[in-house]
Amino acid sequence: MTSDERDSLDGLGSIAQKLNEMLDALPGPVKNAAKKEIRELVSLVGDRRRPRVMVIGRRGAGKSSLINALCGAPMRPVGAVSPQTGEATWETLGFGNRQIEILDTRGAQEASKPVETDAADSAFDSIRLALSKKCPDVILFLAKAKEVGAAVDADLGFLDEIHRLVVSMGDVDEVKIVPVVTQCDELDPSDLDFSDPDKMKHVQEACAVLDRHLRSRPYVQPHLASSALPTSAKMFFHDEQINPRRDYRWNIDKLSEIIMDVIPNETRLEYVRVAQFQKIQTKLARKIVTVHAGICGAVGSTPIPLADLPIITGFQLSMVMAIAYISGREISRKTASEFLVAMGVNVGVGAIFRESARALAKLIPAAGNVVSGFVAATGTKAVGEAAILYFINQSSGGDVKRQLQAKLKEII
Repeated sequence: MTSDERDSLDGLGSIAQKLNEMLDALPGPVKNAAKKEIRELVSLVGDRRRPRVMVIGRRGAGKSSLINALCGAPMRPVGAVSPQTGEATWETLGFGNRQIEILDTRGAQEASKPVETDAADSAFDSIRLALSKKCPDVILFLAKAKEVGAAVDADLGFLDEIHRLVVSMGDVDEVKIVPVVTQCDELDPSDLDFSDPDKMKHVQEACAVLDRHLRSRPYVQPHLASSALPTSAKMFFHDEQINPRRDYRWNIDKLSEIIMDVIPNETRLEYVRVAQFQKIQTKLARKIVTVHAGICGAVGSTPIPLADLPIITGFQLSMVMAIAYISGREISRKTASEFLVAMGVNVGVGAIFRESARALAKLIPAAGNVVSGFVAATGTKAVGEAAILYFINQSSGGDVKRQLQAKLKEII
């Protein structure tokens, strides 16, 4: 992240503080609602940090492969015969300008030492040392599709111990467990066609077996984020990029969505940058648009003539920056401003919002600033949707501008 980019995003805190003070003059319910939106925005953007994902599973369950599939990059080497992952240490994995922290642990029930160095005698001791330094945001529990019924009780006992250790050592309210059935591509028929009814029958059977074992663990069950999710992490790289003709990943996008839903708010912005799945990028971007629209609507309702324009413009700018950031792009305040100008959105448009609201208020005298708030919120939402189309869906600038201008005409 460049200093320009970091300063621009982190500057949201001071803007939010000033807005908080201004909102003190509003009626209680309106003020409280707006301040809640501001707190959420600061949590998402201002307090953001790298997500921490812990991966647990038996040797050969495909832990390193799943990490690579989630990140869409060859982040971890994959062991073919001997256990590969050694000492359980928090590792910051990065590619481009995106980063995530992974605790890729030694396989449970290993019969031999791993290839990589580990001074600890057991996987549990190795993990205990890592957890004394940092607590995970989510735990992925992996079970190989062909082995879900083989000695799985011992694996779940290991998971039970690890989760209790996490809770005892971390200052957290909850850390969810996501159970994942891996290497479903190896189930008969051993091809990559997951529309095949025979293959899906075997996939469903594997998931049912793991779910049955999970339900038998009274401690583990309340901490599960979902039922067992079947996946395939099979893919191939060319020059450290996914070969689009050899990308056979299946349900990894669903897994990514589950993870995003259960990790802390302050980690989501960085997580979706890493995962690079359009569905979860759009989901978080729309959440950010909703928060910004709520804030701008509250500002538009304040009885301070024209005082809201710089604030609304500033929050629309931060909204565009956050959406561009989600898409994985390097972006500065200047770049975001240029996008708004290119879309025909500037202080002049903000003035039109205000004047249109005043005109409507003449027709509905009792509405007053409520109309202004509605126009500010709806206009901000339209700008946010345009940013999603441009940065995440990668629509052409001309098409996005035409759609946005048509929407603004409806509003004003």
